[in-house]
Amino acid sequence: MTINLLEDVALASNELGAISEAAQRMQILEEDIKELAEQLKEKEQTLRKLVEQEMPDLMQELNVKNFTLTDGSKIGLIDIVSASIPSAGAIERAKDDTKEELIERQQSCFDWLRTHGGADIIKSSVEVQFGKGEDRNCSAFKKRLREEKVFYRDSMGVHPGTLKAFIAECLARGLNIPAEIFKLYVGQKVQVRRP
Repeated sequence: MTINLLEDVALASNELGAISEAAQRMQILEEDIKELAEQLKEKEQTLRKLVEQEMPDLMQELNVKNFTLTDGSKIGLIDIVSASIPSAGAIERAKDDTKEELIERQQSCFDWLRTHGGADIIKSSVEVQFGKGEDRNCSAFKKRLREEKVFYRDSMGVHPGTLKAFIAECLARGLNIPAEIFKLYVGQKVQVRRP
C-alpha cells in the first residue's frame, strides 16, 4: 500500500474547507435570524402602540366609535380588561428574591376573590408524593382515594379567561379592583374585521 501524503492532506484540507464554509454560513444565518427577530419585536411593539394607544386616543378625540375602510374592513373600538394572578408554575420558576412577593400577591388575589364572590372560580388541587420504597403505601393511598372518589394535585389557580371575565363583570358592577395585585389594565383597542 502506497501512501501519498500530498493527496491525503489535500483531501482533508478540502473537507475541512467545506466544513468551515458551512460553519460560516451557519453563523451568518444565525445573525440574520437574530436581526429579523429583533425587527419583528420592534414592529410588534409599534403595532401594539398603534392599536392600543394611538388609534383609540384619536378615535375618542374625534368621537368616532367605528368606521369602514374602502376595502370593506370594519374598524371599531373594543374594551379590553387584563388581569393576572401568579401561577404555581411562575412561583416555582421565580428567583428566590421574587418568589415570596409572588406568593403574597397570589394569596392577596385569592383573598380578594373569596370576599367578592369569586371563590368558585378558584380551582384547588393537592398532589401527594411518595418516596423511594413506599410503593405499598402509595398503592394503598391511591386505592383509598379511588374509593373516596377524591383526586389530589397540589396547585391552586384561576384560568386566565375566567379571571378576565370575572374582573370585567366586577368592573361593570362598579367594584373597586385592587389594580396592583391583579396587575389590572383597562383600556380600549382597535379591532379590525375584514370582509
